[in-house]
Amino acid sequence: MRSHLCLTGLLAACLVSTAWAQAPGNAIDVDADVHRELMENEFFRVFDARASKGAKSPMHAHAPMVLVSIGKTRFRMSTPDGKSTIFDLNPGQALWVQDAQHAWELLAGELHAIGVEIKSAQGGAEPVIGPRADNDAAKVDPEAHHVLFENPHVRVFEGRTSIGRKSPMHSHPPTLLISLDWIRLKLTLPDGKTAIHDFSPGGVQWLPEGGTHSWEAIAGGGRVIAIEVKAAEAARKQ
Repeated sequence: MRSHLCLTGLLAACLVSTAWAQAPGNAIDVDADVHRELMENEFFRVFDARASKGAKSPMHAHAPMVLVSIGKTRFRMSTPDGKSTIFDLNPGQALWVQDAQHAWELLAGELHAIGVEIKSAQGGAEPVIGPRADNDAAKVDPEAHHVLFENPHVRVFEGRTSIGRKSPMHSHPPTLLISLDWIRLKLTLPDGKTAIHDFSPGGVQWLPEGGTHSWEAIAGGGRVIAIEVKAAEAARKQ
């Protein structure tokens, strides 16, 4: 948790400028070659950002978002006030980014990141979700479902497993999954039925109803970043 807070503070310091009189356009509109929209609903918009060494992106803005890095890269970031700094992204890094404005040049590595813009954080009311369920995944099996950070709009955890590991019956609220590795899970539902669920690197899956299950990792292994969207959870409970 402490390392996340330090990274978030660094990101805010190097990406956000409040002195900009006229905000630049959204990244998807300004630089669609790099920022490709994957999906959108009433709760969020997801984009996939990809670029190689030497690429440059003009000044643009991001709505409040969860940023998940799939690749490893180094940027020179420039803010609207003319300041610049060096910023690194590493595989599996997940950050909350609040109202970023910047241009950048990719100095090393390959950019591959998933951005999840959270609509309830764009000036709307904070969702009210109530207490977590007793069988909440982070309560039942925190070693496999490790919470990275939480704010009024999202809770983000890293799911990590290896072949043969089993997780007891637990529940998830509406959740967006971003895969970092190849994994095959055998899911068991409360009624005893089973299903196979595959993850692949960079894959994005939206589970609008969440779900209750246990699982066993039967192939591959590694990490998944799970973004629990509180506005979707609040809407489901209405």
